[in-house]
Amino acid sequence: MKSLILALVLFAAPVTQAAPALSNVSSQDFEDISKEMSANFTHNSMLGAAKMGTLLGVQVGLVAASTSTPKTNDIVKRNADAELSNIYNAGLLVSVGIPFGIAFEGVLLPETKASGASFSVTSLAVKYNMNDLIPILPLNLALRGFYSTANFKFNQTISSVDSSVENKTSISGLQILLSPMTPLIDPYVGIGLLNASNTLEASGSAIFDPSYTTSQSETKNISGTQFLAGVDLNLLLFKIGAEYSQAFGTSKYGLKLAVGF
Repeated sequence: MKSLILALVLFAAPVTQAAPALSNVSSQDFEDISKEMSANFTHNSMLGAAKMGTLLGVQVGLVAASTSTPKTNDIVKRNADAELSNIYNAGLLVSVGIPFGIAFEGVLLPETKASGASFSVTSLAVKYNMNDLIPILPLNLALRGFYSTANFKFNQTISSVDSSVENKTSISGLQILLSPMTPLIDPYVGIGLLNASNTLEASGSAIFDPSYTTSQSETKNISGTQFLAGVDLNLLLFKIGAEYSQAFGTSKYGLKLAVGF
């Protein structure tokens, strides 16, 4: 399963000539990294506002997303002959819907390694379709709360000093989702409020600009609004989803391939 997810994500794609490298990271650099990492690892089940079945619904499949990271790429290019114009997010999706319009969602990926880097993702959510509560609604209305954590690690050598760099991200959020009541296709839009905490740390050489901090580890807390739009296509047992989202000024595109009922 890990190899299948790895192939889907093409995790090695960002590294073109050399591994990423960070040094002299300023306060603004760290804020830019935190925003793009947080946008990438925000929960992405690619499920809309509709209920999952009348009494019970299940989906199991794979999700993958690519996030544009132009500012992180500028920082990486400044420090090494490398490119990191996109970062990736993927995992095994498991979602279960129960009566009263409640659904539980999980996107999970154990530590996966490629090209000297690794990442892992755990993202959990609860969605509540409100149409039973407000039966006169002409469309699907749902609330979804989620909590996601992710680790991104890589090794680097700067001035002949080997270092290990780790970025830890945690994001919580609440989304409002809307979609029409159509039977086979669920196009949806949503808006969310996000809170994220991003920690960047290194062992070995220092990575931060000394005028910013002399610490080997720093944490940045950020908040913002998320906008998303997607579609969930139901073809008997097969489910195909696609989603665009924007958070912290960063765009992400995702795809889902799943089976379910």
